[in-house]
Amino acid sequence: MNINIGNFIKTTKMKKIKYIPLLISLIGLAIGFNSCDEENLSKEDFEWKAEAMTLVMPGEYRNFFYATNADAFIVEELDFNISVLPASANDADAVDKLEVYAFLQETDGDVQVMHGGESGKLFKTYVDIPDFSEFQVHVTIDELYELFKDDLLNKNRPNKLVSTDLIEFKWVITDKSGKVTDTRMDCSGSNCQYILGVDTGFACPNDLSGVLNYEVLEKGSGATGSVGQTGSVEITRVSLSGDYTIDDCQFGTSYNGNKFGCKIKDKDCGSLLDLDGADGTEWEITNINGPTCDITWTYSYTDGYDEWAKVRVTRADGQDWPIDLKGEGPY
Repeated sequence: MNINIGNFIKTTKMKKIKYIPLLISLIGLAIGFNSCDEENLSKEDFEWKAEAMTLVMPGEYRNFFYATNADAFIVEELDFNISVLPASANDADAVDKLEVYAFLQETDGDVQVMHGGESGKLFKTYVDIPDFSEFQVHVTIDELYELFKDDLLNKNRPNKLVSTDLIEFKWVITDKSGKVTDTRMDCSGSNCQYILGVDTGFACPNDLSGVLNYEVLEKGSGATGSVGQTGSVEITRVSLSGDYTIDDCQFGTSYNGNKFGCKIKDKDCGSLLDLDGADGTEWEITNINGPTCDITWTYSYTDGYDEWAKVRVTRADGQDWPIDLKGEGPY
């Protein structure tokens, strides 16, 4: 997910320097996860290692998510990504096989048990993996439950997985020379394992993320662009509880033409959008008609420099906007 985390903007109109931060907060487990920057790595960086290395990163969601207000899982399958670097710099030592093993830690009252023993249970096997390949390990609640259902202490649990469960994955790598790297043995650190669990909480039923196509209907004299100008912006979902980011909340009409990224909080799950960042940008949302609505943006310098614009926004996915959607701008 590539997101602009800020614009440093200088103005020629004797305005103060503006700095626009955009900070994305990701929901994680109580056990921290630190990923490596794999783009700067090569085989030579690992020649001193006696075993193959793996770089592990989460996918869109780190955990399954159970929505208490819906009494249902709304994230019941997820992925994590593995990149494999073989132990040898010799291309002939390509990875031949990677076996993923699963463990499940169950808490039942005061009793805590790690199911799977020392070796874990074989979850999935991948074969003929090219050097430096990145692939996804796909995990579903049903798969994990089938793997561990006979071991569970509590046979009357309300769901197949519960919030006190922790699932740990480790792997065994075999290269074509026969060398085996087993992360279940003498291995520590984030790239030896992947841990996930079950988050619970209130989830917004609406998903406002996606590409928005816009046309400028009106604008102030201090805003750039022109009436009739078209373009697109993108809203990205950060959490299931109504947190988003947008790459340009002023729709290509900022005073200097730069994108103004900011955070969006769907405060009431589909009825009130609060923007954070971009010098106090606010939206007034009107004329909602299916996937189309009108948005008028204003911000801290609107009164002094006539910087504002009204745009007609249409969701590219064709989904309807919530009929009672509002922004915090002046109505």
